[in-house]
This record gives sequence, C-alpha cells and structure tokens, in this order.
Amino acid sequence: MNETASETVKVTKTAPGIAIPPKSDERPATRTRRRGLAGYLGRFGVPIFIVLLTILFSSLNPDTFPTLPNAQVVAASNSLALVLALGALVPLIAGEFDLSMGFTLELSAVISAVLLGQGGMSVPVVLLIVFCTGIATGLLNGLLITRVGISSFIATLGVGSLAAAASIYLTGGAILIEGIPRSFVAFGQGNTYGIPNMVMIGAVTLLVFWVALENMPFGRNLLAVGLSRKASELVGIRTKLMITTSFVISGAVASLCGFLALGRIGAASSGIGTSYLLPALAACFLGATTVRVGRFNPLGTAFAVLLVAIGLNGLQLYGVPGWAEPAFNGCVLLIAVGASSLAAKRR
Repeated sequence: MNETASETVKVTKTAPGIAIPPKSDERPATRTRRRGLAGYLGRFGVPIFIVLLTILFSSLNPDTFPTLPNAQVVAASNSLALVLALGALVPLIAGEFDLSMGFTLELSAVISAVLLGQGGMSVPVVLLIVFCTGIATGLLNGLLITRVGISSFIATLGVGSLAAAASIYLTGGAILIEGIPRSFVAFGQGNTYGIPNMVMIGAVTLLVFWVALENMPFGRNLLAVGLSRKASELVGIRTKLMITTSFVISGAVASLCGFLALGRIGAASSGIGTSYLLPALAACFLGATTVRVGRFNPLGTAFAVLLVAIGLNGLQLYGVPGWAEPAFNGCVLLIAVGASSLAAKRR
C-alpha cells in the first residue's frame, strides 16, 4: 500500500513530457482585469478616440468646430463616404477588394449629369439607368474574378480604368453643371426637420446593411466564404455566386453614391472618384478594429467614417495646408490596415 502511494506521488511529480509553467507573482484576478480592460479599449478604442478628438478640436477652435452648422456640414458631406464604405464592405467580408468603386461613382455622376442636363430625362429614370450601370459594372467584376480567375485587384482596377475612360469621353475634360434640375440639387443640399437629407440616406443605408450582414443568413454565408471557401463549399454555400453578388452590391452602391454626389455638389467631372475611394477603404479597415474586433462590420465602419470626418474637419478649421488631407487619409489607411491585421491575428 505504501509502495503504491509512493509510486503515485512520483508519477505526479515527475511525469515526463509535461512542462510545469513558472510561478507568477501576479494574481489571476489581476490578470483577468487587465485583459478585460485591454479588450474593452480594443473594442471601443475608435469611439473613445472620437470623443478625445472632439474635445481637442473644440478647445482649439471653440468658435467654429463645436457648432450645429459645422456638425451638419460634417455629417452631410461624409454621408456619401459612409454609404460607399458600406458598399466596399461587402466584397471585403468575402475576402475580395473592389478598387473600381471610385471610378464607378464618377461614371455614374457623369452619366446622371449628361442625362439630366442634356437629355432632359426625369430623375427617377436617370436613377434607374445609373443603377443598372453600377450593377453591370459589378457583374463584370464578379465574372472576371470567379469565372476567368483574375485576381480582384487586377480585375477591379481594369474595370475601373475603363469606367474612368468613359467618364473622360463623356465630359471631354469639362465640368458638367448646365441643365441639372435645381430641385434635385436642393434635395441633395437640403435638410428635413434640421437633419441633412444625405444623413438620413446614410442612416437608412447603415440600418439595411447592419440587418443584412449581421442578422441574416446572407451575411453569415458571406463571412464563411471570406474565412474559408473550401469549407463553405463543403457545407453547400455557392461561393462563386456569393462573391459575384458581393461585387454586384458594391457596384450598385457606388452608382447610387455617384447619383447622390451630383445632387450634393451640383456638378460632375472625371477624376472625382478617387477622392472618395481611399477614405472608404480606410474606414472599412479601421472599422475592423472596433465593435467586432478582427472582422469587417457595418457599425465599426460607421464609427471609422466619423473618426476620419472629425479629424479632417478639425485639421481644415485649424488651417493646415492642402497636402495635409491626403497625408491624413494615407496615414489612416496604413494604420487601419496594420491594426486590423493585428486584431485578426489575436482573435
């Protein structure tokens, strides 16, 4: 009996192949609290930074920044960026990039200006034509990627270049401003009960994408495709159809943004799309570091758009030179991609 007990003790103390971790002076409760705090800061770091930036710029520009007119301008001018970012979010969740969205936006704005100004068509008819243009662009992207096997970078960049060429051809290098209905521009620049119309469109779009991507089978299937296409196919998900659909959605959203941009600005020209694309992609990657850390998500994207908007507006009111805006967008994109990559590795 004593020999058996002795052998048991020996096995317990000297069991081969088992590494005994070093003792830590830190208590488990302390480590848990620190991990909880780090997780909280990681999940809500962007909203916290928004509050800090707001306080900073309010103190630097107390007469202009923390005012209702400035808030309305910031919200209205960045609602299109939010809508475009939500469209770019869909292919990203599926593991693809759509670099043609900016070019699709400018082509849609140019087509809208031509049809409204020179063609004399009604606004609903032009919206339908532009919407079909965006769907066709997205469908072409999807087919080139899923059927031909071209990478999304090359395919969307090539299709985007074609769209840019079409914009230059239609405008002839000029700015289209004549013949655009005043009522259309008034809607794009106007308010309803003190809320900019563009903000309401952005809010409705955010709600639709949040429901579709976070609470419906479509969003779950899209996420599964982005995580593992082989595993998705094994469970019956039609991955090629999902990827093509994601590009159709992004193309349709980009065309809608072009149509709305014409109403917001009151003019259209070639070359305006790239100024929208970079902030949209930056918002998508930065949004992946908040709310649902390591995942592209609509609410995180909305917070990221707001963060970039407040940062740019604060810098402009502070009187920074013109090169600061593209530099700010570039830095945000690099930081966002790096942070989202680290967040994805930690999940």
